[in-house]
Amino acid sequence: MQKTTPTFEQQLHFETQQYLAKGCRWLSVLSFILAVVIGITRLLNIPELNFTFTLISILPLALVSLYGAMRDFSLPSSQKINDYGRFYRYILALLLCWITVCNWLILSAPFAQGKVESILHLMMFALSIAFFPVRRLLLFAVLIMSTYMASVRVFFFADELFFPIMKMLSFLGIVISGQQVIEKWFRKSIFKDVENQRLVNELNQLALTDSLTKLSNRRYFDAMLTKEIQHCERSGSAMSIILMDIDFFKKLNDYSGHQRGDECLIELAKLLKHQIKRPRDVCARYGGEEFIVLLPETDIAGAVEVANNIKLRLNQLAFQHPDSLVSEYVTVSQGAAQWQPGINAEQLIKQADDKLYEVKATTRNNIAY
Repeated sequence: MQKTTPTFEQQLHFETQQYLAKGCRWLSVLSFILAVVIGITRLLNIPELNFTFTLISILPLALVSLYGAMRDFSLPSSQKINDYGRFYRYILALLLCWITVCNWLILSAPFAQGKVESILHLMMFALSIAFFPVRRLLLFAVLIMSTYMASVRVFFFADELFFPIMKMLSFLGIVISGQQVIEKWFRKSIFKDVENQRLVNELNQLALTDSLTKLSNRRYFDAMLTKEIQHCERSGSAMSIILMDIDFFKKLNDYSGHQRGDECLIELAKLLKHQIKRPRDVCARYGGEEFIVLLPETDIAGAVEVANNIKLRLNQLAFQHPDSLVSEYVTVSQGAAQWQPGINAEQLIKQADDKLYEVKATTRNNIAY
């Protein structure tokens, strides 16, 4: 019944994976569009360019970008939630393709420095947005691009070494500072989401749980009973319930006090939890001293066997009842009923309640079905 809330670290890794997957996809779309535009523009503006050489230079970037745009970067079930290896591999391939295109632009047009730097600045800005949740991945990508940019200035355009390096270091400092601010906001947003989800789950749990015994309450039981009846109608499988009532509970309260009565309810609830263990089984506090058990995939014979086990274990528990008329210990009367085609939840509970009344009107500490 209780829904598990993911921890902050689990949710952080999950949201990070989701964001990086989307970031890779739109970064790939951007790269593909730029690759096509650059290729067409160069061929139109410089007709003497060798078409085959242009195609060889642009095609790897276009294919890798198209692959990234079409691939699902979501985390495979076989990988750990903090595994980002596929992003490193893809970004390395994409950046190498971009370096190839930039080299081609420089070689085909020696005065293309400004255009190349504009492309590199655009890509670094896009990388910063796409990968800010993981600093190592962001620095990996940006460091490759900024190092290449500094190398271009030194080796292709004979700039002094000092200025390109200072520019690269300054840019890295800006990227790191911005990443820290955005990552802090990102983590805080996820933390609030986790807390909100935890509070919602706790409220739902309180709404469906009896506060004293910690068993399911009547609302949850009724919902699950309706659901199981629908399943039985589809599959034709058996399903039974057991309704039980503590014998002479009012006398126990009057003789020993309400605190002792609460202890009796709690102990019976613990006993039921140990006896009703299957995943789909439900035991609930149905009223003051009434408890009810839902047993899917169980016929009336199986329900009676469960009821007898509860009676036996309760006898072994030996919870004192000084004012009982049937035993020195606490006992329960039980009524069992099996679902039959055509009856609804209310009618099934009425059948079990009628059987319970038979026991209470005669022997007590017994089972009717």
